[in-house]
Amino acid sequence: MLTRYVTVVGKKKLEDELADLLSKRSDIARQIKEAREFGDLKENAEYAAAREAQNNLEIRVKEVEALLQNLTIFSYKTADTSAVNLGTAVLVENMSTKKRETYVVTGFMEFDIEKNYISNESPKGKALLGKKVGEVAIIKTPVSQISLKILKITRAE
Repeated sequence: MLTRYVTVVGKKKLEDELADLLSKRSDIARQIKEAREFGDLKENAEYAAAREAQNNLEIRVKEVEALLQNLTIFSYKTADTSAVNLGTAVLVENMSTKKRETYVVTGFMEFDIEKNYISNESPKGKALLGKKVGEVAIIKTPVSQISLKILKITRAE
C-alpha cells in the first residue's frame, strides 16, 4: 500500500475525522430503526436513505482507518534542503514565461493551492521532488509540458 505523508497536524485532522465519523454511527442506527417502523422496507424512502448514509459512513471509516495505518510523519522544521523534499519551499522559474513562484511541497492533508502548498503526490510535486538548485523539473500535462528551473530551496514555515 502507498505510504502517505502528513504533518502531526494532518494526522490529528484524520484522527478527529475518524472520531467524528464513529460518533455518527449510533445516530444512523437510530434512523434505520425508526425508518423500519414505517412499514414496508421496499418502498420506504427514509429507510433507503438511512441505509445509504450508513453505507457511505462505513466506507469513509474504512478509508480513514486505512490512511491512518500507512502514514509517515514529516516536519517542516527538519526538512532536508539539499534537494526538493517534503517540507521544503522551492523557488522556481517557469522556463518559457520567466515567471517566478515559490511552492511548498507537503503531504496530501496539507496541500492548499491558494497558498502554493502542493502535494508530493501531485504531478508538480512529483516532478519537483529530488531536484537540486539549478536543475529543471518537467511537468507533463495532457496538452503541453512545463519546465521549472529550481532557483532556491529552503525549509517551509
